[in-house]
Amino acid sequence: MKIFMVETRVPPEPTAEFFSLIPSQRQKIAELMAKKKILSYSFSADRSKLWIIISAESESEARDILTQQPMDKYFDYYFNELMFHEMSNNIFPAVSLN
Repeated sequence: MKIFMVETRVPPEPTAEFFSLIPSQRQKIAELMAKKKILSYSFSADRSKLWIIISAESESEARDILTQQPMDKYFDYYFNELMFHEMSNNIFPAVSLN
C-alpha cells in the first residue's frame, strides 16, 4: 500500500452550490476515514487549501477515492507519494477502562 499527500485549492469565490455540499462532503470524508482510505484531512486557516493523506495501491486508485467526494468537481489535485506518514495519535493504543 502506498501513501499520498494530495493538495488542492478551494475556489477563491465559492458558489452557493459549493456551500450546500459541505454537509455531504463532511459525511463522505468521515466514511472514507472510517474505512482507512483517507488517513487525514486538513483545511488551511485562510480557507484556501486542503491537504489529504490517502492510502491506496496507486495514484490512480487515490484519484478514484477522491472522485467519491461531493465537492470533487471543484478541485484540481496535486499528488506526492510519501515514504511514510506518522501521526501522534497512532503512537499509543487507545486506553480501555473495561
